[in-house]
Amino acid sequence: MAGKLKSVLRIPKLRLAAKAIVIALGLYFLPVWAAGILAALLYFIPTAFSFSFIGTFVSFAVLMGSLFSVHPAAFAAVLSGILFFLLLGVKNVVFLHRSPVFFFLCGVLTLLGLWEFFSGIVSLPILAMIVFIVCRDAFNQFAPSPAGGAGRTSLLAAVVALLVAELSWGVFYLNIPVWWASVAVFMVFAGVLNAIVKYLRGTLYKTNAPFWATALAIFSATILLLVSF
Repeated sequence: MAGKLKSVLRIPKLRLAAKAIVIALGLYFLPVWAAGILAALLYFIPTAFSFSFIGTFVSFAVLMGSLFSVHPAAFAAVLSGILFFLLLGVKNVVFLHRSPVFFFLCGVLTLLGLWEFFSGIVSLPILAMIVFIVCRDAFNQFAPSPAGGAGRTSLLAAVVALLVAELSWGVFYLNIPVWWASVAVFMVFAGVLNAIVKYLRGTLYKTNAPFWATALAIFSATILLLVSF
């Protein structure tokens, strides 16, 4: 039995799935601080590429820790396990196409951060920090800038974080349902993120990214107008 288990755990995706299950169970049954230590140990083993996505891991830990400190639930445990699996898969180069997986993870973390902000679980500075470090990881790893390097991508990540923070602050006072507010701000975020990634890759005007960014912004404004009255 032990030999079969070792054989199964040699398969990279199954090994990551085992780690994800451990994290989900840890968050559900252990104190938040203990689950955080466990997640850090599992994340840094192996250490390769650990610091390339350290910001995303910190965002994941903050969001999951904040969520479980207020709303411990089986669904949240399952969600944390799935997100941790995706993060480890990108970090450990297990997925063949890492870029789409990471941007999906980036979007889910941002949407979760927005929901937690509008629910009163995290503060606006925490939300801005999460958006900044997740976007910085995304730009540095999957849309590197040949001119300006890390400084340029950090500046663009700060612009996105500031935009999300200001828009979230304004929407917060509209007193609309949490999920509608989260989705409305997220659509603007998604459009801007897509446009910046295309810009860094030098393909902004060769794609329909400006169209999608504008369309998502208009759709977001429409949602806000409809649910505000």
